[in-house]
Amino acid sequence: MGKIRRRLLTASIIGGFSCLAPAMPVFGAGGYATSNAGLTNIQVSTQAVSKPCPVNADWLRDPSVCAQRWSTIGNDKSESDLAVDPTNPNHLVGLSKVFWSPHDYLFDLEWFDSEDGGRTWTMGLLPGYESLGWAATTDPTVAFDGQGNLYTLVLAFNFVIEKPGFHNWSVGQTEPLHLNDAIYLSRSLKGIDKVGRTWQPPVQIATYNSAGNGRTADKQWIGADVYGHHPGSVYMSWIQLDGASFSGQDVFSVWDERSRTFTSPRAVTKFTSPHFNNDPYVFTGPEGNVYFAYDNLPPKNQGGFSSFQVIVSRDNGASFEAPGLAVDSTVASQSGQSLPDTYRDGTPYTITANPATGELLMAYERYGTTTPRRSQWLVRSSDEGRSWSIPIQIDDASVDPIAETTQAKIFAAPSGIFGVAFYDRRLVCPSDTPHAGAVNICIDVTIQFFNPDGSPRGRNRRVTQESWDPNVNPPVPGGFGGSTTFIGDYFGGAMTTTKKGTFALLLFVSTSPTLQIGAVAGGDLAPPYQQQIYASVPAP
Repeated sequence: MGKIRRRLLTASIIGGFSCLAPAMPVFGAGGYATSNAGLTNIQVSTQAVSKPCPVNADWLRDPSVCAQRWSTIGNDKSESDLAVDPTNPNHLVGLSKVFWSPHDYLFDLEWFDSEDGGRTWTMGLLPGYESLGWAATTDPTVAFDGQGNLYTLVLAFNFVIEKPGFHNWSVGQTEPLHLNDAIYLSRSLKGIDKVGRTWQPPVQIATYNSAGNGRTADKQWIGADVYGHHPGSVYMSWIQLDGASFSGQDVFSVWDERSRTFTSPRAVTKFTSPHFNNDPYVFTGPEGNVYFAYDNLPPKNQGGFSSFQVIVSRDNGASFEAPGLAVDSTVASQSGQSLPDTYRDGTPYTITANPATGELLMAYERYGTTTPRRSQWLVRSSDEGRSWSIPIQIDDASVDPIAETTQAKIFAAPSGIFGVAFYDRRLVCPSDTPHAGAVNICIDVTIQFFNPDGSPRGRNRRVTQESWDPNVNPPVPGGFGGSTTFIGDYFGGAMTTTKKGTFALLLFVSTSPTLQIGAVAGGDLAPPYQQQIYASVPAP
């Protein structure tokens, strides 16, 4: 592994950025397109990680996977999370999927560690899972506790790849022990490990022995005690899906690092068919509460009404109060929700607690009832999620009635300043992409900062130095020949305040041809690939 060189792609400064700027045109000097002046995009995923094709695995029944589509050097790296060490703001750790065969949707988890504030990075595969027999490990989520220990909750799963690349999710076909998935906790402990780089063996938290039309886990998330109210406590959440009705409920457990034990996983929300509880977030507030947020989504592949709710625990997760007022919204169906692109939309909301004010901060998606058609909105709660402020739009409503935004990520700094970053399709595709000159296709990362009272701090600012095309070599969740593609369901973001100011720290995807250090042809693909990119953005 070792320390690696980095690629810096730095914009020339054209006019600069002012938080007091008047309304700006979409294109041209001084507008959104050049508001990235002075920002740097650093390719994080520059060092090769490798894995041989498991030709004898009982879940792999299509020989063309190993013969034609598997790359022993990971190619696409999409979907990520990012955390800042509270004991050292220069220590950053990210986690993302790394794909071996994007067309078969086969991947594992790769960690990225920086000890110099994101200037250089070390990386490697999350260890301990290679000998367990799973087809894949997934859904990156990382959290530090207040002592600087690092945790990630991992979903390991199996399915069968039949000829010719068909995904078979029927129950109980695969080893180990005919399990279809399991939840594991991985820990990197201060004083024992090189935190972020070496890890303790995985701890099995839960197993599910049927998928398809049975019960299965998904969408896990992790939080930890960062404020010192419950030292050693780590909070774990995931959804339990019922395949027959496609309804779901959210599950919760607490790991105690001192005793190295965990509470029996239990459901903390109820089945709400035809909607289902999904996408849990678990996190703590500065007052010592544990918060559990979730969404209520319509049936699979159907658009329509959705909502987001929060439950609170005042006894370190031993019990939760009834949910507060729901934040209502609308979401798109999975098919066609990102047209003219084909990627699935991803997680429709994001939530955190402001460490300075204790307020809950939520950014969420609205679809079909706004300008643009898909947009991002902000609400705040000063009473632990029982009620919410009037929603305000985060993305520039007057910029373009067509260009859509998606996958918001919210974060807050110790100073109380907070921000929301999101994927943004307002600029035309650059000349080095397959869709050069096209509108509402290529993606940038945009950020909007806010004051602690929720008032905007400046305007939407472009973070990326080059718009990127999500249709370049994307993974295919449905397997070989599928139509829906993937850029991740979310991306990573965090925030910190130092002597130099308040900064948003972002870890996101790009297929830019200028950010492909270390990329090599493999399987049935050649660069450019989806890469993980880091940017630090000062609050205005």
